[in-house]
Amino acid sequence: MGDLIRYEGGGSRAAARRSSRRMREVQERGELDLAQLVNTGRRAEARAMVRRRLAEDGMADVADVGQLARELSNGDQFVASLLIPIVQEFAQTTARDIREFGRGF
Repeated sequence: MGDLIRYEGGGSRAAARRSSRRMREVQERGELDLAQLVNTGRRAEARAMVRRRLAEDGMADVADVGQLARELSNGDQFVASLLIPIVQEFAQTTARDIREFGRGF
């Protein structure tokens, strides 16, 4: 009977070690998951900041190009009709670049 008690006691210690090891693994996985979430959040925040800056700068550039076209045409309808497609293409390209920014990251 003493052997049976010692056997059961040894089993309890082994079970406790396994349980303790599992708890450490769960805790380590949780810490890793948390670190990955923080990293993902920082990456998303950085991407959003750059996209915002890109959008703001892009809008200012489109406005500048429009103003330059206005100045160059100097009221001449023919010159304005030549410059308008260029300004439109620039605006469309800028908008597409802003929309597509960050894809593949």
